[in-house]
Amino acid sequence: MTDAPLFTFAVVADTHINPEDGVSGSPWPTNRLANDRARWAVAALNADAPAFVVHLGDMVHPIPTQPGYGAAAARYHAIFGELAPPLYCLPGNHDLGDKPVDWMPAHPVNATFADAYVSTFGPLWQAFDHGDCRFILHANPILDSGLAQDAEQWRWLENELAASRGRRVFFITHYPLFLTDQDEPEHYDNLAPAPRTRLRALLVEHGVEAVFAAHVHTIFHTALSPDGPAQHVIPALSAIRLDYSHLFKSPPRDWQEHGRNDSAKLGYYLVDVYPSGYRLRLRRSHGACLREGEAVPAIAPLPPAPPAPAPGLGVDLRQGWSDARIIPYTGVVDEFRRKAARNDYLITALQEAGLRDLRVPLDDLLDPQSAARMADLARMGHRFQPFAFAPPDARARAAIAHLADALARIEVIARADGLPDMVSAWRDTAGSAGVPLIASKLWTSADIAGSGASFSHFIGHGFTAQDGALLDDAMAAGADGGAFRVTPDDDPAAVIAAMPKRGAVVAYVTLCDANPAVMMNDDARIKRRVMDAVTAARAHSAHPVVIFDTLEDFDRGYYPRNGLYDGQFNPRPAGLALAALAAGTLRR
Repeated sequence: MTDAPLFTFAVVADTHINPEDGVSGSPWPTNRLANDRARWAVAALNADAPAFVVHLGDMVHPIPTQPGYGAAAARYHAIFGELAPPLYCLPGNHDLGDKPVDWMPAHPVNATFADAYVSTFGPLWQAFDHGDCRFILHANPILDSGLAQDAEQWRWLENELAASRGRRVFFITHYPLFLTDQDEPEHYDNLAPAPRTRLRALLVEHGVEAVFAAHVHTIFHTALSPDGPAQHVIPALSAIRLDYSHLFKSPPRDWQEHGRNDSAKLGYYLVDVYPSGYRLRLRRSHGACLREGEAVPAIAPLPPAPPAPAPGLGVDLRQGWSDARIIPYTGVVDEFRRKAARNDYLITALQEAGLRDLRVPLDDLLDPQSAARMADLARMGHRFQPFAFAPPDARARAAIAHLADALARIEVIARADGLPDMVSAWRDTAGSAGVPLIASKLWTSADIAGSGASFSHFIGHGFTAQDGALLDDAMAAGADGGAFRVTPDDDPAAVIAAMPKRGAVVAYVTLCDANPAVMMNDDARIKRRVMDAVTAARAHSAHPVVIFDTLEDFDRGYYPRNGLYDGQFNPRPAGLALAALAAGTLRR
């Protein structure tokens, strides 16, 4: 990718406009804010000035059977009539009716609803060009409905994709094809297996570049196939779906209405299209409101992001990061099946904070689910740093070779007297894969235990500034550099400044307290520690990579601590500072 995008477009969704401002038929107070939140989003979009905006559906909250449908549509047109960029829209289930399943909680799509949508909002499906790209807007609530429009749309889509072969195509729709697994059972938030399989095959066969979907009010990123396009499920502007609050280990706060008003997750995406590839930028609205008649506030444009996460910063993924979690059946939108979903706000955090390099145990490369997810993240620009404490066996060598393009470096850990041998054992594996090899010294509580009565177990890794001779031995054995530890008692700036000016250097910066029984929740100290490390690394002639420990809160267990993001995966002050740094807007 080059540094300058060809153009930028915006995708918004799930505004759920009510017939009257401040009034909603929904039982959640947050829903009364939908109109004012949409009005603020229009002001923010005008500030961001994309080439055009696509609304992915659920423009209004009342469904077509309700008498408020027409009035809500009129409010939608009034609010979005203030939008400066061109606006395109496609139908969601609230606008058109639910997909045709007998257990869906609202009336399914029918011919009357389809006619009402067309007369109120415009065509069910459409396509248009911008630059050299083709944009296909698809009405997937009608799939499998038996309506004449269903067969007609399939014919149109097949012809459209065939005519666009060889071009860059962005496919935009409402329901996600699936959330986690292409073979997952049908539930409220995906397509039925038959149309899902047919649609997925078409999109993969014709080389669509990306798929955008909505409906879930929750961010997800999933590849349609190992080498196929990514499907990006975008955030809502109105409210959060409560069932997906179960993705996070920390419960909603009292003011968040059991998850409905987790407002840090509201917003929209700006999509920067480059000569090769694209990049998403999340505009968090934080639930901001603008009432009718109020002066439009000064909203700064969202700064452009680099075309891919820049090398230099990373994080230790200590907690499970690739596994799907089970969302309980709730009696509101799903009652007869469990559904599996990943917490892809982790990806949001990594992209937003500019954290390219991800430290993981070698075990993750050996696990098929984690390995597949590594490949997905690598296509988004991330790289992994697997670490190992044993020589490679055949499985490890095969995994390294298979994922070589996704790796930033390999870290090998051993006690001082065994480190050169460990490096020698890994040298050929790393060299064959074309991946740098770094050494790291093991140290434990046994190495520093005194004769006093106080004792605490711990296991650590990394060189100190006094380990120059040991690093030389490791590099003589074939290591390309070393990992250095910045302990809780260390000044990050001083330790990083003293690191060697040769080889590949990694600084491992801990954010916890030195005492494993003490909670480190001083966000100001953590932010200062993070930014001091970044500043020192950028001033160092060897340009060391800084790995922070850790990304999300540890609110229990050993070394409890706040992370860059909290247990709901909303940014803490250190995460916000890194995001500002990545966007070039940091003011210290």
